[in-house]
Amino acid sequence: MRLILGASLILGFILSGCATSGNVGAFDPEIARLQNKVEVLESELRQKQDENLILKEKIAEFDKKPFKLPTGKDIQTALKNAGFYKGDVDGQIGSKTKQAIKKFQEANGLNPDGAVGSRTWEKLEKYLSTH
Repeated sequence: MRLILGASLILGFILSGCATSGNVGAFDPEIARLQNKVEVLESELRQKQDENLILKEKIAEFDKKPFKLPTGKDIQTALKNAGFYKGDVDGQIGSKTKQAIKKFQEANGLNPDGAVGSRTWEKLEKYLSTH
């Protein structure tokens, strides 16, 4: 009797496994939902990989143009040409020059810290020469 019961349990288990094998997605909505989710995630991953490549290209392009630290005279000349500095162009970054830098930064949507970093110089550099 035990043998027959054990055999029928094994046979039932095997048959139930066979019923779900094959095209499982058509029979189990949870599996189909998960497969769909995997496809969406794979698509999002491909999009992020494309964005990553674009960013890497931009970084490589930026790295080709090294930041040249401007001299005090460059800063004062550019500020004067932009209308933010009224003093002498002596190359000394004193209080008048720092105030002019801060006003320039405020006018250009930059952090008004009075220091000429790469972002400030990127906007200020175009005033260095008056063509």
